Amino acid sequence: MANESSRLTTTQSQNQTRKKQMFITLDEESLKLPELSLELIFAILLLLPVKSLIRFKSVCKSWLAMISDPQFAKKHLSLLTKDDTIDPWRIMIRFPYHDLKSCSLHSIFHEPYGYAVDLDFSLKRLRRDVVIVGSCDGLVCISFSEGQIDILYIWNPSTRESHILPSFGKGLNRGISYGFGYDSSNDDYKVVRVAFVNGPHEVKVYSLRTDSWRRIQDFPNDLIEYNCMESGQLVNGSLNWASANPSNHSWVITGFDLGEETYREIPQPDYGKKVFGLSVRALRGCLCAVCDFAFTIAEFWVMKEYGVKESWTKLVTIPYWRMQKPVCCSGPLWYLKDGRILVDFTGEFVLYDLAEHTFNHRPIYGIHDFHQAEIYLESLVSPNAFMKVPIDLNE
Repeated sequence: MANESSRLTTTQSQNQTRKKQMFITLDEESLKLPELSLELIFAILLLLPVKSLIRFKSVCKSWLAMISDPQFAKKHLSLLTKDDTIDPWRIMIRFPYHDLKSCSLHSIFHEPYGYAVDLDFSLKRLRRDVVIVGSCDGLVCISFSEGQIDILYIWNPSTRESHILPSFGKGLNRGISYGFGYDSSNDDYKVVRVAFVNGPHEVKVYSLRTDSWRRIQDFPNDLIEYNCMESGQLVNGSLNWASANPSNHSWVITGFDLGEETYREIPQPDYGKKVFGLSVRALRGCLCAVCDFAFTIAEFWVMKEYGVKESWTKLVTIPYWRMQKPVCCSGPLWYLKDGRILVDFTGEFVLYDLAEHTFNHRPIYGIHDFHQAEIYLESLVSPNAFMKVPIDLNE
């Protein structure tokens, strides 16, 4: 009896050991991850938003190298620009004098109110007045006034990478207009500086690839006083300014091709009446003319095919909002296919409904008014990846 009991105990112990080993074996197999090729991982990561990709840099060294590769950033940017949603787009908001905040475009259109976050940048410590020059491919160019010196800075707010441009030295920083954009023919980002002080309208162009400035042909037209601080608007590889013909002072839209570095006059629409004030905006990749008629109404005209006069279409005639106080329409920032346009009315965001002809004030938590707003795209493009790098336009 004792021997049978001993054999039974041994058998039970062996069965338990087998079950345990089987459990351990099955558990290890279930936890084992399938091995994916680098090509497949690359393709999956391309579909992710920028915030996720920045976090995933810490997963392993191979992912860090892949996500940090400029070619990955270019391919990711290409997919972002084909995305018709507003998810990767944000608004940078400037306050007096050195504060910048960022708010998602989605929250302004689709949520009860927007929520802005503070943007931290290295030159914030200067505590100087900051101006947003423009944005392109996720890079934002901003300028700081430091006494008689302008400091220019190209910055990716998403990755926090930045590059400070070479200085001009001391001089008047009033009557200066800048523009920022991408030169696709040379795979280069450029900043254009137009000086409208007495004498010739001196123009200098900065190349991020060479990290240097050079002077080019003078600007052919004049900027009206209230337009002179507006930046050139990037559309179709050209920067555009609302300017005046120096001979008869009529309104002219001057375009500057970043690749050819040449000027051209952009044909205007047939407004049908005298335009009191004119400014230009870039609206979802199209040139937009904002016409002011003596502070009573504003018209937004959109050029659907850049440089073609016949492609001008009147988007909307919009009355000035809150007429009990002087409010100027700074222009449209974005529009949706459902007929809603986001408009900047001198420091207030307003949604105008094309079908209902109604205004809807869009509050942003903690913000009462602002000085400037700029739409930008979240991307991985680095301002330091283009400097003094050989060009391979076949990639």
